[in-house]
Amino acid sequence: MSIDPLAIKVRAFLDAARHRLETYNHANVEEVLARLGEQATGFEAIRHPEPGSLPVLTYLDQCLDEAMHFDAALARSIADLRPHFQWRQSKAYSDAVLGTGFIENYGWCEIIGPNGFFSGDDFLLGLLMLGPHQHYRDHFHPAPELYWPLTSETEWRMGDEPLAPKAAGTVIWHRPNVVHATRTRGAPLLTLWSWTRDTATPAQLL
Repeated sequence: MSIDPLAIKVRAFLDAARHRLETYNHANVEEVLARLGEQATGFEAIRHPEPGSLPVLTYLDQCLDEAMHFDAALARSIADLRPHFQWRQSKAYSDAVLGTGFIENYGWCEIIGPNGFFSGDDFLLGLLMLGPHQHYRDHFHPAPELYWPLTSETEWRMGDEPLAPKAAGTVIWHRPNVVHATRTRGAPLLTLWSWTRDTATPAQLL
């Protein structure tokens, strides 16, 4: 029985992400890894979501070039999956709400989740992109959330904290319903993200 080539590519991504995350001594990373280990990600569980593109992908090559310096194996696995991602946007978001040009500079995809390669069990894992000079303003959701930037030059805020720059590879953890925001400067953002539970309720903007 032959193995689906797409399944091999997705497993390569998961293995690369897991291998690097396992080097972090961080309780919330351990939560993500534990929930990831509970998911059905065998070759037989692979799905083929319809690919979808967005304008923000014009920055993907730039992001992957930078990500190569952070984790070459992970960057290569993302490049291999590039034709297969279903890039999406939250329906409640618009330029009228988030500022002129935001929609052309924003998008996310799921690796694990309803729109991903594996369906997930109340668990989401994917990628998010923002173009340069964008402000993903205050929002919140009941799901605990990990962000793990693969590129630098981004600023992050949680609760009453001011926006502060975070380097590639920084573990950014948002507790349930805590308000948080992200802002890019002169470079785009590519980040891995995960919701570990309570995934049915979407993010709400303030």
